[in-house]
Amino acid sequence: MTSYRFRVWLHPNPTLEFEPEIEVWRDIEVDGSHTLTDLHEAIFDAFERCDTHAYEFLLRDEHGISIRSYAHPQMYSGDQSWPPMDDEQIDRFIERAIPDDVSEEAREKFRDLRKNPPEERNAAETTIDDLDLVESQSLFYEFDFGDGWEHHIELEKIREEPLDSEPVVVDEHGDAPPQYPGRNK
Repeated sequence: MTSYRFRVWLHPNPTLEFEPEIEVWRDIEVDGSHTLTDLHEAIFDAFERCDTHAYEFLLRDEHGISIRSYAHPQMYSGDQSWPPMDDEQIDRFIERAIPDDVSEEAREKFRDLRKNPPEERNAAETTIDDLDLVESQSLFYEFDFGDGWEHHIELEKIREEPLDSEPVVVDEHGDAPPQYPGRNK
Protein backbone atom coordinates (compact mmCIF):
# COMPACT_ATOMS: atom_id res chain seq x y z
CA MET A 1 0.00 0.00 0.00
CA THR A 2 1.00 3.59 -0.62
CA SER A 3 0.27 6.84 1.17
CA TYR A 4 0.49 10.40 -0.11
CA ARG A 5 1.12 13.81 1.43
CA PHE A 6 -0.48 16.75 -0.36
CA ARG A 7 -0.05 20.46 0.23
CA VAL A 8 -3.35 22.21 -0.44
CA TRP A 9 -3.09 25.97 -1.02
CA LEU A 10 -6.22 28.12 -0.87
CA HIS A 11 -6.22 30.72 -3.66
CA PRO A 12 -7.24 34.30 -2.90
CA ASN A 13 -10.92 35.00 -3.57
CA PRO A 14 -11.40 38.78 -3.94
CA THR A 15 -15.13 38.37 -4.62
CA LEU A 16 -15.50 36.96 -1.11
CA GLU A 17 -13.01 39.47 0.33
CA PHE A 18 -10.34 36.83 0.94
CA GLU A 19 -6.98 38.32 0.01
CA PRO A 20 -4.58 37.09 2.70
CA GLU A 21 -1.20 38.67 3.37
CA ILE A 22 0.26 35.21 3.99
CA GLU A 23 -0.27 31.92 2.20
CA VAL A 24 -3.00 29.68 3.56
CA TRP A 25 -2.37 25.96 3.16
CA ARG A 26 -2.88 22.58 4.75
CA ASP A 27 -0.77 19.42 4.45
CA ILE A 28 -3.02 16.38 4.25
CA GLU A 29 -1.97 12.72 4.26
CA VAL A 30 -4.16 10.14 2.56
CA ASP A 31 -3.92 6.46 1.78
CA GLY A 32 -3.84 5.29 -1.82
CA SER A 33 -7.14 3.48 -1.26
CA HIS A 34 -8.91 6.73 -0.32
CA THR A 35 -11.02 8.28 -3.07
CA LEU A 36 -10.98 11.83 -4.36
CA THR A 37 -14.23 12.26 -2.46
CA ASP A 38 -12.34 11.34 0.74
CA LEU A 39 -9.70 13.96 -0.16
CA HIS A 40 -12.46 16.51 -0.79
CA GLU A 41 -13.94 15.79 2.65
CA ALA A 42 -10.51 16.19 4.27
CA ILE A 43 -10.02 19.55 2.53
CA PHE A 44 -13.57 20.58 3.51
CA ASP A 45 -12.78 19.87 7.18
CA ALA A 46 -9.24 21.30 7.04
CA PHE A 47 -10.52 24.66 5.80
CA GLU A 48 -13.41 24.62 8.28
CA ARG A 49 -16.21 24.63 5.71
CA CYS A 50 -19.80 24.31 6.91
CA ASP A 51 -22.09 23.92 3.87
CA THR A 52 -21.59 21.21 1.26
CA HIS A 53 -21.44 22.15 -2.41
CA ALA A 54 -20.35 20.62 -5.68
CA TYR A 55 -16.64 20.26 -6.41
CA GLU A 56 -14.26 19.14 -9.12
CA PHE A 57 -10.65 18.03 -9.35
CA LEU A 58 -8.48 18.56 -12.42
CA LEU A 59 -5.40 16.36 -12.73
CA ARG A 60 -2.42 18.24 -14.18
CA ASP A 61 0.68 16.94 -15.92
CA GLU A 62 4.28 18.07 -15.35
CA HIS A 63 3.63 21.20 -17.47
CA GLY A 64 0.56 22.19 -15.42
CA ILE A 65 -1.78 21.18 -18.25
CA SER A 66 -5.14 19.78 -17.11
CA ILE A 67 -5.37 16.24 -18.45
CA ARG A 68 -8.66 14.98 -16.93
CA SER A 69 -11.48 16.11 -14.66
CA TYR A 70 -12.96 14.21 -11.72
CA ALA A 71 -16.49 15.35 -10.95
CA HIS A 72 -18.56 15.46 -7.79
CA PRO A 73 -20.62 12.23 -7.79
CA GLN A 74 -23.93 14.07 -8.28
CA MET A 75 -22.48 16.05 -11.20
CA TYR A 76 -20.79 13.11 -12.88
CA SER A 77 -22.16 12.46 -16.35
CA GLY A 78 -19.44 10.45 -18.06
CA ASP A 79 -19.19 13.15 -20.71
CA GLN A 80 -15.99 14.86 -21.76
CA SER A 81 -13.87 16.53 -19.09
CA TRP A 82 -14.52 19.95 -20.69
CA PRO A 83 -16.12 21.28 -23.87
CA PRO A 84 -13.94 20.87 -26.96
CA MET A 85 -12.40 23.99 -28.47
CA ASP A 86 -11.83 24.77 -32.14
CA ASP A 87 -8.44 25.87 -33.53
CA GLU A 88 -9.28 29.58 -33.32
CA GLN A 89 -10.33 29.32 -29.65
CA ILE A 90 -7.19 27.32 -28.83
CA ASP A 91 -4.90 29.80 -30.61
CA ARG A 92 -6.54 32.73 -28.79
CA PHE A 93 -6.12 30.97 -25.43
CA ILE A 94 -2.47 30.06 -26.12
CA GLU A 95 -1.72 33.64 -27.17
CA ARG A 96 -3.28 35.16 -24.05
CA ALA A 97 -2.58 32.62 -21.31
CA ILE A 98 0.40 30.39 -22.17
CA PRO A 99 3.84 31.84 -21.34
CA ASP A 100 6.28 32.15 -24.24
CA ASP A 101 8.79 29.80 -22.60
CA VAL A 102 6.39 26.82 -22.66
CA SER A 103 7.75 24.08 -24.92
CA GLU A 104 6.20 23.29 -28.29
CA GLU A 105 5.56 19.75 -27.01
CA ALA A 106 3.45 21.13 -24.13
CA ARG A 107 1.57 23.46 -26.51
CA GLU A 108 0.73 20.55 -28.82
CA LYS A 109 -0.40 18.42 -25.88
CA PHE A 110 -2.63 21.28 -24.71
CA ARG A 111 -3.98 21.70 -28.25
CA ASP A 112 -4.80 17.98 -28.53
CA LEU A 113 -6.47 17.82 -25.10
CA ARG A 114 -8.64 20.84 -25.92
CA LYS A 115 -9.70 19.44 -29.30
CA ASN A 116 -10.26 15.90 -27.96
CA PRO A 117 -11.13 16.12 -24.26
CA PRO A 118 -10.84 12.89 -22.25
CA GLU A 119 -13.86 11.39 -20.53
CA GLU A 120 -14.47 12.79 -17.07
CA ARG A 121 -14.34 10.45 -14.09
CA ASN A 122 -16.36 10.14 -10.91
CA ALA A 123 -14.49 11.44 -7.84
CA ALA A 124 -16.26 8.90 -5.59
CA GLU A 125 -15.04 5.99 -7.73
CA THR A 126 -11.47 7.19 -8.24
CA THR A 127 -8.84 6.28 -5.66
CA ILE A 128 -5.66 8.27 -5.16
CA ASP A 129 -3.71 5.22 -6.43
CA ASP A 130 -5.82 5.31 -9.62
CA LEU A 131 -4.29 8.71 -10.47
CA ASP A 132 -0.83 7.14 -10.92
CA LEU A 133 0.83 10.25 -9.47
CA VAL A 134 4.50 11.22 -9.40
CA GLU A 135 6.04 13.59 -6.84
CA SER A 136 5.56 17.28 -7.60
CA GLN A 137 2.50 16.52 -9.77
CA SER A 138 -0.45 18.78 -9.06
CA LEU A 139 -4.20 18.96 -9.04
CA PHE A 140 -6.61 21.85 -9.19
CA TYR A 141 -9.62 21.65 -6.88
CA GLU A 142 -12.63 23.95 -6.94
CA PHE A 143 -15.28 23.85 -4.26
CA ASP A 144 -18.63 25.69 -4.49
CA PHE A 145 -18.87 26.80 -8.11
CA GLY A 146 -21.02 29.79 -7.15
CA ASP A 147 -18.43 31.29 -4.79
CA GLY A 148 -15.46 29.63 -6.48
CA TRP A 149 -13.13 28.52 -3.71
CA GLU A 150 -10.07 27.44 -5.73
CA HIS A 151 -7.16 25.36 -4.46
CA HIS A 152 -3.80 24.28 -5.86
CA ILE A 153 -2.81 20.81 -4.64
CA GLU A 154 0.77 19.62 -4.98
CA LEU A 155 1.94 16.12 -4.21
CA GLU A 156 4.70 16.56 -1.65
CA LYS A 157 5.61 12.97 -0.84
CA ILE A 158 4.80 9.38 -1.69
CA ARG A 159 5.49 6.67 0.89
CA GLU A 160 5.38 2.94 0.28
CA GLU A 161 3.45 2.28 3.46
CA PRO A 162 -0.26 2.54 4.20
CA LEU A 163 -1.92 5.23 6.23
CA ASP A 164 -3.94 3.28 8.76
CA SER A 165 -6.50 6.02 9.31
CA GLU A 166 -8.83 8.42 7.60
CA PRO A 167 -7.11 11.33 5.80
CA VAL A 168 -5.37 13.55 8.33
CA VAL A 169 -4.10 17.14 8.43
CA VAL A 170 -0.44 16.99 9.45
CA ASP A 171 0.54 20.67 9.09
CA GLU A 172 -1.11 24.00 8.41
CA HIS A 173 -0.28 27.62 7.72
CA GLY A 174 -2.55 30.66 7.89
CA ASP A 175 -6.12 31.04 9.03
CA ALA A 176 -8.95 29.55 7.02
CA PRO A 177 -11.44 32.25 6.06
CA PRO A 178 -15.15 31.80 6.75
CA GLN A 179 -16.93 30.03 3.91
CA TYR A 180 -19.25 33.02 3.58
CA PRO A 181 -18.09 36.58 4.38
CA GLY A 182 -19.80 38.15 7.35
CA ARG A 183 -20.80 34.79 8.79
CA ASN A 184 -19.02 32.83 11.45
CA LYS A 185 -17.25 29.65 10.36
